[in-house]
Amino acid sequence: MAGLEGRTLDRYQLQRLIGRGGMADVYLGFDPRFQRDVAIKVFKREDEGMLRRFIREAKLMASLRNPYLMPVYDTGETNVDGVSRYYIVMPFMEGGTLRARIKRSRPSLKETCRYLREIASALDYMHQQGIIHRDIKSSNVLLNDEGHCFLSDFGIARTTTDATQMTSTGDVLGTVDYVAPELFEMDRRADARSDFYSLGVLLFEMVTGQMPFKAENQIALIAMHMNQLPPSPRTIVPNLSPQVERVMLRALEKNPERRYGSATELADAFCLAVTAPAKQEPLILRTEPPLTPARKTGEYYPVYDQRQALMPPAVPEKRRRRASPARTRGVVLTVLALLALLAVVGPMLYIILTGAYANFGSTGSQNAITATSAQSPAATPDLTATAQVVAANATREATNKTATAIAGTTATAQAQVTATAGVIVTATAGKAIYTDALNNADNPATVAAQWDQSADCSFNTDGYHVTAQTDILRQGTLHGCLETGHRYTNATVSVDMVIQSGHSGGLFFHVKTNALGAYAGYLFELDSKGNYKVSRASNYSTGAGYVALQDWTASSAIKTGTAKNTLQVIMRDGSELFYVNGTFLVSIQDATYASGDLALLATTSNNGDNAEVVYSNLRVYPA
Repeated sequence: MAGLEGRTLDRYQLQRLIGRGGMADVYLGFDPRFQRDVAIKVFKREDEGMLRRFIREAKLMASLRNPYLMPVYDTGETNVDGVSRYYIVMPFMEGGTLRARIKRSRPSLKETCRYLREIASALDYMHQQGIIHRDIKSSNVLLNDEGHCFLSDFGIARTTTDATQMTSTGDVLGTVDYVAPELFEMDRRADARSDFYSLGVLLFEMVTGQMPFKAENQIALIAMHMNQLPPSPRTIVPNLSPQVERVMLRALEKNPERRYGSATELADAFCLAVTAPAKQEPLILRTEPPLTPARKTGEYYPVYDQRQALMPPAVPEKRRRRASPARTRGVVLTVLALLALLAVVGPMLYIILTGAYANFGSTGSQNAITATSAQSPAATPDLTATAQVVAANATREATNKTATAIAGTTATAQAQVTATAGVIVTATAGKAIYTDALNNADNPATVAAQWDQSADCSFNTDGYHVTAQTDILRQGTLHGCLETGHRYTNATVSVDMVIQSGHSGGLFFHVKTNALGAYAGYLFELDSKGNYKVSRASNYSTGAGYVALQDWTASSAIKTGTAKNTLQVIMRDGSELFYVNGTFLVSIQDATYASGDLALLATTSNNGDNAEVVYSNLRVYPA
């Protein structure tokens, strides 16, 4: 698409590039018929599916009528240098994007109120037409020269009656910074409430000048959306009123049912909070208990309010009376008596309580407490009963705390698995940068990848056969087949594998080779019995520097015997996530090898069987 500046699409003169996107570029153009500047969105991909989405966007935009939705002046297709160019003509917005506006300086709360009302008007109108936007973000809101907002970019919008999503990604298509947490679950469709969450993120961005969640990579960011409470806006903007903060935090509720019922309802609540007299309330310290993603029931752990810890409950003021000498003496004698009693009872309470905790967790803990109490002197039955109650309460409290901790740990683990399960769907959603059936040595993609070809690395109609021969001692040996045409740093790799014979197969990545052809890097390995392993070595031929990052572990997601398994690896900035057949297995943090080639494995078994592993349908996606 380079070089279109200065060219003409039908009557429209392209002047300069003003925006880039994954599907299209946007140019400042001039319409000589109406003597006005226009913005021209020009499709730039060689992808039939993306082209259908682009044409669908043009039709959708042209069908909608709302004062705060980006209007369409014209659409067309023309030929430039023998290539068909598809385009959408829209008004040129002198104010640029809302994102650029926020970066210059945070809008005032009054401006934010107006922006929010205009965006909400457009969004609710779309929902009334049965359309979900799915990509609400500051860069998709444009401002005209008067500072009014226009919602744009309907490239991934869908109607609520769509039988298909026009994508294999489910609904996780928007920018991860703004995507609602429930959409990272499998088989969840975007709806109006997920758009409201994105609008809540945008509101947070407008008010504070920053995003509610920031992370080094998308995987960590997704986990934060799902499991972590947003920061208190008043820790960022101290003069913000508690009323405004409450509106913002409700808009970011993890539970969709707890968000506002419409975009306009959110805007009205925010604007009312902005104009209301500020109430003097202490800062709400938001703790971060694990959020249970029990989205089937819509239940979550609550957001804890620590105000009571900061402000003790008020005690009604009483008139102080001067204590009489007799009353003072009585108090002193009472205190002395209690101290003497404590000296007698203290050791007994210690024995009872320590006995209770010693038996904590066993099924007979309550019986142990009772038995210990029964041995107390008969002369102090009331004290014994008190001790029993204290011990029982202490045990129950400890039990509850432990149960809560266990539940929190379990919930966190479940949330992480849910998040990572959705990640692979998103990571393999776009256009692959390398696709190869691995069944034809003359395929241009295969030739460009420069795969090994030999007796042990051969292409057949069913795939790429990697074989390994047992050595003279009938011990397990491994063999790899390497491609050297590509070098990957951050990428997602998916490949199908069938172990026809031998012990295991797998995927090497970030491979580097020495002068003798020995591999260094990482290996994701599966055996035929349903186990997997992740390792790292500086020389797989000799075993030098070998580290089992995840030793052999069974997984029900792995098909056994000669069944086909799909191996999937996401490698991004020292974080590696491993999947089989779309099921998350494990994540590894290791940055020893940052980039390298790919290779495929065959390993013989110790009983002398040679190995033959067949690979097919290799796909590599950008990370």
